[in-house]
Amino acid sequence: MEIRNFLTFKAIVEHGSFTKAAQALNYAQSSITSHVQAIEEYYGQPVFDRMGKRITLNAFGKLVYQQSLPLLSSYEDVCNLKHESGEPSGTLRIGAPESTMIYRLSPILRQYKEKYPQVEIVMHNATCPAMRDQIRKGDLDMAILLDRVVEESDLIFEPLFVEPMSIILPREYPSEEIVDSPDHAVLYTEHGCSYRVLFQEVLEHKGISAENIIETSSVEVIKQYVLCNLGISFLPTIVVKKEIENGEIRHIKQDCLQPITIQLAYHKGKWLSPAMEAFMEFTRTEAAGW
Repeated sequence: MEIRNFLTFKAIVEHGSFTKAAQALNYAQSSITSHVQAIEEYYGQPVFDRMGKRITLNAFGKLVYQQSLPLLSSYEDVCNLKHESGEPSGTLRIGAPESTMIYRLSPILRQYKEKYPQVEIVMHNATCPAMRDQIRKGDLDMAILLDRVVEESDLIFEPLFVEPMSIILPREYPSEEIVDSPDHAVLYTEHGCSYRVLFQEVLEHKGISAENIIETSSVEVIKQYVLCNLGISFLPTIVVKKEIENGEIRHIKQDCLQPITIQLAYHKGKWLSPAMEAFMEFTRTEAAGW
């Protein structure tokens, strides 16, 4: 068994076919086939179901894929050591929710890229549970979470800033408080979003039914829906700060027993490369001014 067999296997899964993997890796089709055959001969069973020209991971193949991801991430780190001489370089994969990515990270990214233009930064937008899983799998080097502070044995969380949250109401909303309004939908962020759970708790506490629901993963879409009097929602105050100041949106500030906090997150076993350490330091410095 060779590491290149698993690299080929991962490329096939990610690109969806042997042909596309061969193109991405600049291999001959026969090499791709032989790498997969080596894996299947070693385990004594197939990792793909082959139905005509279509291939899909079978149950055993999914297990091999999931177990190989940390190995391949570590391999990438080892390969990048030759580029690390104390100066940030290489690729940095960072996860963040949309609101944090847009309204908090822009100045950090600008300063970082001005100083270290040679570092390739790949940003991933996902829910906090998904980002924690991606850190474990090695798909992310680190994440900027927006969530309640928790403890997990394999991850390190560094709280930076308690993010103010607001219930947001259209200017035309019939009350200063949230009420059962048949003319207004409840605008939820996607399942898995940390503050969707908080919003549901607030509505339940106030006895507000949430039967008229619109769900979207985009905070920018939610903001526009509130602006056009479609419904009410619950977002970080910074997302609607300008609209609140201009009187376009009304808001009710929410103080939570378990506040939503911006946190640096990474795996306990992750080597902190110069590129990672530099980004974390830029983030800490910027967060001190929030």
